[in-house]
Amino acid sequence: MATSQAHSTLPKSVLDGVYRTIDPILALRANGKGVCSSKTRTERRQFYLQMVAQLWELGFRIRKLDSLAGKHVAALMNHWHQQGVSVGTLHTRRSMMNHLCSSLGKLNVVKDITDYLPEDEVRRRTVCKESKAWEENEVDPLEVIDLARTIDERLAVILAMQHFFGLRVKESIELRPANALVEGGTMLELHEGTKGGLPRRVPIKTDDQMDVVNWARRVAAAGNTKRLRWTDCTWKKAQNRFYHLIRYRLGITRKLKGITAHGLRHGYAHRRYRQETGLPTPVEGGALGQIDRETHHAACITVSRALGHGRIDVTTSYYGSYGHQLRTQPVTNMTVTFVPAKFSLPV
Repeated sequence: MATSQAHSTLPKSVLDGVYRTIDPILALRANGKGVCSSKTRTERRQFYLQMVAQLWELGFRIRKLDSLAGKHVAALMNHWHQQGVSVGTLHTRRSMMNHLCSSLGKLNVVKDITDYLPEDEVRRRTVCKESKAWEENEVDPLEVIDLARTIDERLAVILAMQHFFGLRVKESIELRPANALVEGGTMLELHEGTKGGLPRRVPIKTDDQMDVVNWARRVAAAGNTKRLRWTDCTWKKAQNRFYHLIRYRLGITRKLKGITAHGLRHGYAHRRYRQETGLPTPVEGGALGQIDRETHHAACITVSRALGHGRIDVTTSYYGSYGHQLRTQPVTNMTVTFVPAKFSLPV
């Protein structure tokens, strides 16, 4: 849509100039280290074309990106805000404009988002207010995995890796289980499909987790790539197949059951927090009044590392922040003992 809008709005000479300017910088990471994914490059290209086309529609007929100035950024931010663009998307678009200007040596052209829009309207709210874990939405992950086995064994084992290890969808599909066990079989090491290409290790703490790893190794060994993805699929095709199966064969959608595949990572985060503290997560009614801040902080570090995040504050989007849930709710002296669900390895 963004590309067609640009092609119908902009003269060919302007389009050619935009392409020449952005092509060398599309793959550059914002931190200047390494290259970004093809998905990010595609999104940036579409956005920059859309950005110039919308500037023309707003009356700013710039012919090259070197002409981009503060007034153009301000006009776009206000235009998008008036259109009702979500807060998260506004932040993303500001970030991409900042990346463009920085790459072109145009420093300080893009300012903080609050310089354009009221702070209370553009503040990101990332603290989880209600659990997105499957269990808390009355969906048993093990029952879904068992059902998935009757449909497609690879689908079942991919879901099991997400449930028992908190893997992202791409990490579970691209995993090579035969090479993943390290430290005497006590750690699962991830390389393929991780965010930013950064490797990480997830501890293997239960017999169920070891059973799932052995199952994954057996299934992956049947394919030439030794990955969990389907042998006739590229990564993109495997991703499409995965979401098609969970939506249309398993009924896992937010509309039907109030959950998504990402909810398995939420469930894993909850269980790891309870394992570390012996208490419910903040969104389950725990933390403030039951646990000291230092213990909560240490648990969040552990959970964040297992999930592959570099910041502990990301965990608030999985299970809430220290005490936020209890400011409006009475504290109960409930404790939770971590008891992993029993998983039956397929024969």
